[in-house]
Amino acid sequence: MYKKVLVGVDSSDEASQVLSAVASWPWIGDAEISVLHVAEHPPLSYGQWMVYLPIDESQVEAHLLKRVEERVEASGLKPQDCRIVFGRPIDTILEEAEEGGYDLIVVGSHGRHGVKLLLGSTANGVLHRARCDVMAIRVRED
Repeated sequence: MYKKVLVGVDSSDEASQVLSAVASWPWIGDAEISVLHVAEHPPLSYGQWMVYLPIDESQVEAHLLKRVEERVEASGLKPQDCRIVFGRPIDTILEEAEEGGYDLIVVGSHGRHGVKLLLGSTANGVLHRARCDVMAIRVRED
């Protein structure tokens, strides 16, 4: 069975489906679980006189972490840690998995085909580049 599980989620309602699926696995209580949300760096905003004003990443991080932690709590999953990291989702998930010695990565997948898949899918990118096992949980858009 898996000893270290990295659950990659976003801050959407669909993340709840992934977290609930993981929480329902009978063996998951024996594994060390980390929940990771990878966020793109916030864009710069414009001030009144067209001056670039940087957005405070710590505020964005705190907001995203609160949303993810609410979903984790609602799912019943008891992870060792829950984090927000800024970067490119595919690359960051793979780096975190490698550096942390995870033996399973869990991500959500919409099951898109054709052009939507070609335009990019985090689940697909992780699946094809990971050095450990990857489980994709089918999420449904309501």
